[in-house]
Amino acid sequence: MTGDSRQDLVKALLAHVDRARETPAIRLPGERDLATTYGASRTAVREVLGVFEALRLIERRPRSGIYIRDQDTDASIDALVLRETFAVSRSADAYEQAQEARVILEVEAARLAAERRTARDLNLMQAAIDAFRISANEGRNLADDDEAFHLALISAAKNPVLSRIAKSLYLMTRSIRVAYFDIPGTSKGSIAEHEQILTALKSKDSARSVNLLRGHYRRSSALWRKIKI
Repeated sequence: MTGDSRQDLVKALLAHVDRARETPAIRLPGERDLATTYGASRTAVREVLGVFEALRLIERRPRSGIYIRDQDTDASIDALVLRETFAVSRSADAYEQAQEARVILEVEAARLAAERRTARDLNLMQAAIDAFRISANEGRNLADDDEAFHLALISAAKNPVLSRIAKSLYLMTRSIRVAYFDIPGTSKGSIAEHEQILTALKSKDSARSVNLLRGHYRRSSALWRKIKI
């Protein structure tokens, strides 16, 4: 099976899991039946299901079968990233929850970053703003530059766990962030707000850094909720 075919199988089985979750019966067909349904080898199906099991999307019960786990309480955050990576449809609520988690995490990170940031951290944030401005002038989508700034800010908190969680949250919301920066007028406001946040961090002004970041997300969320994926 080629790499593209394997990706198609992952996407198809993710969608199958979602459809099955909407019915009262949450037991999946066996590997042989899934292989027949999707025109794949049983080995390929077993490997993909092994990934799903590691991500806690499913569980295998000896002598019973393959069952779907509760995605709200059991599935790992990497399972949500996988859905975004393979463009498997997700609800508006899922994006809203990921955005809410980003705000909670990043507000605390800004408070810590104001205390712990180094000259290198400030330089990385400034470089992201500079790249942001160049992309805006060239008419490119700014999602990646925006991500670079925010991840640099979180990294300045000097807590690798926060950085790892944040990276996953940004991967989970990539498609809607791309759509957000397709809205006319978003780039200019974002650049100005990033610059204000950076100035507060340079001054080690924790309260102002947090307030600016909250305002930044409050304004962007007003547009965020209007985006239809």
